[in-house]
Amino acid sequence: MDRGGGTPISVLLVDDEPNVADLTGLHLQRQNDAFEVTTEYDAEAALDALEDGIDCVVSDYEMPGTDGLDFLRDVREYDEDLPFILFTGRGSEEIASEAISAGVTDYLQKGTGTEQYTMLANRLENAVARRRSEAAAVETKGRYQSLVDSSPNAILVHQGAEVLYVNDRLTELVGADDPEMLHEQTPLDYVHPSDRERLAERVTAVLEDGEPVGWAEWRLQRLDGETRRVESTAAPVRYDGELASQVVVRDVTERYERERRLETLHEATRRLLVASDRKAVAEITADVLQNVLREEFAAFWSYDGTDLSILAATDLACEMAMDDASLDSVAALPEWSIEYKTFEAGHPRVVTGYGDREDTVTDTLATTYLVPLADHGLLGIASTEPYTVEPAEQELVGILAGLVEAALDRVDTDSDTT
Repeated sequence: MDRGGGTPISVLLVDDEPNVADLTGLHLQRQNDAFEVTTEYDAEAALDALEDGIDCVVSDYEMPGTDGLDFLRDVREYDEDLPFILFTGRGSEEIASEAISAGVTDYLQKGTGTEQYTMLANRLENAVARRRSEAAAVETKGRYQSLVDSSPNAILVHQGAEVLYVNDRLTELVGADDPEMLHEQTPLDYVHPSDRERLAERVTAVLEDGEPVGWAEWRLQRLDGETRRVESTAAPVRYDGELASQVVVRDVTERYERERRLETLHEATRRLLVASDRKAVAEITADVLQNVLREEFAAFWSYDGTDLSILAATDLACEMAMDDASLDSVAALPEWSIEYKTFEAGHPRVVTGYGDREDTVTDTLATTYLVPLADHGLLGIASTEPYTVEPAEQELVGILAGLVEAALDRVDTDSDTT
């Protein structure tokens, strides 16, 4: 799963088998798009690449000339603390023991499934997080705050119940007007009650065991009552000379909502597969647009070979049609309308300034997103206020449109055979 976002992590991947190296690099970037992977196929070239500023080295063991352990020793001469993960197909206690003696950060044996890349990504993230935390610990408090203040992520430093430091991004995420407001509460006060026990265990792991913890997803409760989906990682740091926990928090609400909506779209596929006729397909589509994709104003027009006639609409769209006599023409779209022209063109179209055009059926709307359903009809999504139809919204509507077209193909085929 793509974790997305965050500070870039420069990874040097070393493996003498190009296919294996390239495949590993591809999977790492799928796991986390913050990974910036540089691939080398021999240890000597990899040593030169260290000059480019590497956050972590991932190396195979069996390589001609200089094997993974010899390469590790060379890297330790260059930087004794640079995270180094030995990722090898040859696993043994002897190799693991030698690697630990040589100063390896982590040791992971290659497997056969994609789970190995998830585990490698987690180990890599943890190793880099530990390295960066230790580096921050030797800086002065002022330099540390300067660093985290410029971070795009929300950052909290605490000692259990006591908040020591929060940056502006966390203040904004929680919905506070002033960072000092967060010092008046404990960190767990902003955690959803159902997630508090799990988060408390992570606090214990960092502050009592002195171990960093990887990314975990949970629910954050803002001061205004809104719940946001976030993920966080934490590591021990020295703050004002004392052990503390640094927590990095990322808002993943949009990603979570998108994944949830995709799951619901899969459920819509089942409903569309059993729809008995065009009317049923249209009503299911309007329901999904309203209750899954949260589109308040949406309509479905069906093409019968001559006219584009409305078959279903969301509740607010129906209410608007009842209140506005000028919307009578929406029931059957005239050929001169932008909707009909978009249907004929066969390509989705965002129409801004809709109410100011001469080829529209009403001046009530400000923005519309029109999506043709092949030769079956048209989906129309609208807003009474100007807004930007984001690529993510277009993608989800496009997925739904594809499902609807397939359902209509089936319904029409069934109708022709009966």
